[in-house]
Amino acid sequence: MADKRLVKRVIGVPGDTVSMHKNQLFINQHPANYKLKSEHSGFAISQENIAGNNHLIRTQVKLGQENSNKHASFKPLTIPDGYYLVMGDNRDNSADSRVIGLVPRDEIIGRSNTVVFSLNYDNYFLPRSSRFFKSI
Repeated sequence: MADKRLVKRVIGVPGDTVSMHKNQLFINQHPANYKLKSEHSGFAISQENIAGNNHLIRTQVKLGQENSNKHASFKPLTIPDGYYLVMGDNRDNSADSRVIGLVPRDEIIGRSNTVVFSLNYDNYFLPRSSRFFKSI
């Protein structure tokens, strides 16, 4: 069992083939749908739609642009039985399956639906009160 608890989004389930090109996900050869929500100095916020579920992701550059992050692209991977591919919503700064590998089913212990507390690592880890108790 892992020695840390992480909150990540399940992207690939057993039998799925998942790949990523310039931060754009492909699940079973179908591209996830994206909508740019806002651009800022040094990052972009996009809405990602996977299987009818919308959520926001953060990337260093707009999706589809060249990205210096070595985890912005990976070749197709078929998820084996008993394992899951998980990813963080802060795509370029997330210790997720691209770093820690696939997660065994027995290490998934719950489902998150609300942010209780959030720290801004870009601003000296000060609390982001605007995210407290927000639905995911």
